[in-house]
Parts: sequence; structure tokens; C-alpha cells
Amino acid sequence: MKIGLLVYPGCVASGLFAFAEMLEVANKRAGKKVFTLQWTGIDDKPVAISTGSEKPAFTMTPETTLQDHSLDAVLIPGFWTNNQDHIDHALKAYQALTAALKQLPPHTQLWGYCTAVCMMAASGRLDKNRATATWWIADFVQDNYPAVNWNFSQTCVFDTNHITASGLNGYMPIAQALIEKHCGQDVLRDIIELMVIPKPEKTIQPFTQIKLMKLDDKVLRELYIWVEKTPASKLSNTALAQTLNQTERTLTRKVKQATDLPLASFMRLIKLHQASEYLIYSRKPINIISDILGFSDDAAFRRTFKKVSSYTPSEYRQAFQR
Repeated sequence: MKIGLLVYPGCVASGLFAFAEMLEVANKRAGKKVFTLQWTGIDDKPVAISTGSEKPAFTMTPETTLQDHSLDAVLIPGFWTNNQDHIDHALKAYQALTAALKQLPPHTQLWGYCTAVCMMAASGRLDKNRATATWWIADFVQDNYPAVNWNFSQTCVFDTNHITASGLNGYMPIAQALIEKHCGQDVLRDIIELMVIPKPEKTIQPFTQIKLMKLDDKVLRELYIWVEKTPASKLSNTALAQTLNQTERTLTRKVKQATDLPLASFMRLIKLHQASEYLIYSRKPINIISDILGFSDDAAFRRTFKKVSSYTPSEYRQAFQR
């Protein structure tokens, strides 16, 4: 299988190297060249690779281009960003790349993870297909690409000639699925043990809707810390505003801009996220967790948790406990 590892300006290339290493180990373990990997560009010009800073870490010259229709698949990494406004700006800069993806022949599979899913959706290749995306860009892709059948509860979605995965480590479930399919379960198990690869999560926890990536404002960080330290029964817009020496209007505006949630709803979500962490990482009884976090009524805590997460606390613990 001939796979193109796509490099382009602004891409997060680290996952490509890890993906390549996993497949090369699979080749060695299988005793034959199951996967052929080639560094691929939109053209043959050298690509500056960075680690998120403006200064390039190194430059890579592609071995082939997207015009090479002998590729069976192309793996697309995400690009450096931390908010939805920047995604819109980046996609405009990547119009030539998006157009090149659109022109790939139908037999060429497209695999993308993290923000690369935005480029796949922009190319139209995901229309009428199932796909997933990183949780904090869910609103963006739903608003901009309604023709895609989005499945955000899944961390990796396989559909026809496309694979989409969430997160910067989204390359991992893609690699593992390929190794299992083409080399067998025994080879995959050996590689997981040899490389100490964690088992990927197949579902996304509901409380990832808290957009922590956007909390780059000092006041919002202080808000988050205050809510975590304050008993749930004592949470109020007024108390928060007094503590942070801000007006309720200012805090409401900041939270709405950053999270698209009312201030009171965001505080509730933070507190329930705390509860979810206890459910995942501790064995404390649910009523004790409710008491520790300062909920005045255990029954009300359970109802609220169910309403927000779609799980009862017991169901959540069973689904996600480590």
C-alpha cells in the first residue's frame, strides 16, 4: 500500500513521523513491505516545518506530490491553531491545498486528523459521509459543512474512502487500524507491546465541550479556578463578579465570546466536569462526590449531571472509569 504523508506550511508534522515509525515497524514485523511511505507535498517545493513558532525547525523536500495519482492514500496532519477564528483564516490560506485534495481521484483514500478534517470537509470530499473532528472545532465544522454527517462522540470514523480522527494523536487509531487490517491482530498486538502504545479511546467524554483551548484570557482562567474551589451551592454571578473585581456584564460578555454559553451555565459545566473527574479517577461513592463539591442536594446533582452529559453518574463511571 502506497501512502503519502502530506507536509505543508504550518502543519503539525510530529504525528506523521510517529505514524511512519509505526508502519515501518509493522513492515519489519510482517517480514515484507506492506506499506510504502512517501513524503508528499502540494508541489515539489521544500516545506518549512516548525514546532508552532514562527522560526522553522527544519525544511523538508517532498518525495512526491498530490499529482502523483499512484498513491493509494494520503495522510493529512492538522495545522497549528488554537481558536476557530484562526481556522477560518488558515483555510483561506490553504485554498490551493484544498483544491488539490478535491482533484484527487476517487480511488485515493483521504485520512485526516485534528484540524486537517476542516480541509477535508472544505474540499467537499466528506459530503454525505460520516466523519468526526476534534471537540473544540465541532461548532465550526457543523456551521460551515452541514453536508457532512458529523459523529463527534467517536474519536475515529471509518467511512468509504475516508478516515477522520480527533486530536493531535489521531494518527494513532488510523495506524493501528491499518496494521490490524493488512498485517493481522498478532502483528498489531506485538507492536503495541513493543512500542508501549496506549489503547485509544473510542468515544469522547461529554465534558470536553468545555472549551479550555479558548481560556487564554487571564480573567477567564481566574474564573475557572474560582469555580473549582467554590462549593456548587455557593456559585453565583454576583459572588464571582465581586471576587474577580469585575462587573457581571463584563464576565457574561467574556464567557459568551469564549464559550458561547451563559455565565451561570459555564460555571455549572465546570463544576460538573470536576464531578466527572472524580467519577473517572476515584472510587468515591457518588453521594460523597456530590458532598465534596458542595452540591446541596444529591438528587439534584444526579438530575443535573444526567441532563448535561446524557449519562447518570453511575453510567458515566461505568463508561469512562480508568
